[in-house]
Amino acid sequence: MKVKKILFFLVLLLLFSSNFAQNGKPQYTIRTEQNGVDFGSFTVELFPLIAPFHSAYFDSLVNINFFDSTAFHRVVPDFVIQGGDPNSKSLPRETWGEGDPNQATILAEFSGVSHLRGIIGAARDEDINSASSQFYVNVADNTSLDNNYTAFGRVISGMEIVDAIVSVPRDANDNPNDKIEMFVTKGITTNVVPTVPELVFPSDLGNGIIEGDSLKWNADDDAVEFSLQISKSSTFDSLYLDTKVGRSFYRLSNLELGNVEYYWRVSANNGGNISDFSSAKKFFSSIKAPVLVSPGVNEDSVSVTPKLEWLPVDGATKYKVQVSKAPLFTAQNIVVDVDTVTVNYFVTHVLQEKKSHYWKVFSLTDDYVGPSSNFSRFVTGALTSISTQSNLPTVFSLGQNYPNPFNPTTVIEFSIPNTSHVTLSVFNIKGELISKLVHEELLGGSYSFRFDASQLSTGLYFYKIAAGEYAETKKMLLLR
Repeated sequence: MKVKKILFFLVLLLLFSSNFAQNGKPQYTIRTEQNGVDFGSFTVELFPLIAPFHSAYFDSLVNINFFDSTAFHRVVPDFVIQGGDPNSKSLPRETWGEGDPNQATILAEFSGVSHLRGIIGAARDEDINSASSQFYVNVADNTSLDNNYTAFGRVISGMEIVDAIVSVPRDANDNPNDKIEMFVTKGITTNVVPTVPELVFPSDLGNGIIEGDSLKWNADDDAVEFSLQISKSSTFDSLYLDTKVGRSFYRLSNLELGNVEYYWRVSANNGGNISDFSSAKKFFSSIKAPVLVSPGVNEDSVSVTPKLEWLPVDGATKYKVQVSKAPLFTAQNIVVDVDTVTVNYFVTHVLQEKKSHYWKVFSLTDDYVGPSSNFSRFVTGALTSISTQSNLPTVFSLGQNYPNPFNPTTVIEFSIPNTSHVTLSVFNIKGELISKLVHEELLGGSYSFRFDASQLSTGLYFYKIAAGEYAETKKMLLLR
């Protein structure tokens, strides 16, 4: 039965489509009444170039006054108003919205048009090809309907009347308490060709583009669908992406990284005509993201001063390293944030013992911040204490590092007689902080920490301890 109805509709469509606009956008005025009193009018235009079957069918129904006296039987604030059911002319209210099973149905015409405020769509049931005379007007941006329902027109004036309709008192089924009838008349057909879109971002020869970045362009206000093409060839003889979108931007996904060259261009469709494609622009994808190596995923008993390692990235001049106390890398969770690393490893300051930590690394160039690696988790072990005697140290002390000179690692020992907040820091000869090995409260005892200077150059360095009122500084020499 459904196949027969669709075929019957297609035959009818051939009969009346010759009188329907093949170019341009036909306009219709929808006048509404409530209790015999004028409620207001709004004007819509259809998109024959985007949804030809739905547009022609709506036009044919207007020509036979089909919509007159039908109701807007469903009003949902912040969503839609819906009407056009023949049952709402004279059948009981509880049947409104069920539709006439003998009506012809229309094949779905999904497109790039987004269901934004004012867009008109075809109502249907679970079958995507079950739309008939019922339609809805979006009173809010309802992008969840995109690619699920056919958009075939939009309101061009009188949206305040639509807002008034959706706000009337209604029952538990979202049916207005007092019937709102519609009367639809055909108006003019406009035939404006949209101007060619202007590409905005990225600029020509822009670089460092990663997944999640958005291509952006400017276009006429009446453009409702855009054809976006991306190619690795300036001639666009093969396309990396060829898609339709309903807004003047597109968020990139599945982008090949590694400084790959791309070309892109856009044309605009206003529902009645299509512009030429814009002049193409070129952009380069970002360098690749680092791949984390060590510590391994979920590795346990990791040093509280771990050496984080990753594979080097072609084109990266530096790396940014972040360590967080939680998978969400927010300011309150991040405990390490360094963007001056020039090698593919980094030794952190002392992390909290016996805790989960999460880390990731960004590739950097001199021009932009590249993508980050996926984050990885590890669990720290305990702090290393070398106190084996039953009695605690009686005085604060800072030992000379050994070996000294060293390359590239050395051991620093200190003792504290009681629980104290301890900071153990390393500075270069200019007094600039290189690393904080310790920055927390420790129990009384003797401690040993390994300092890895693999990323440092030959020279004289200082290490300083501060614990309560005690402070002491010593020198150490790195020879490479």
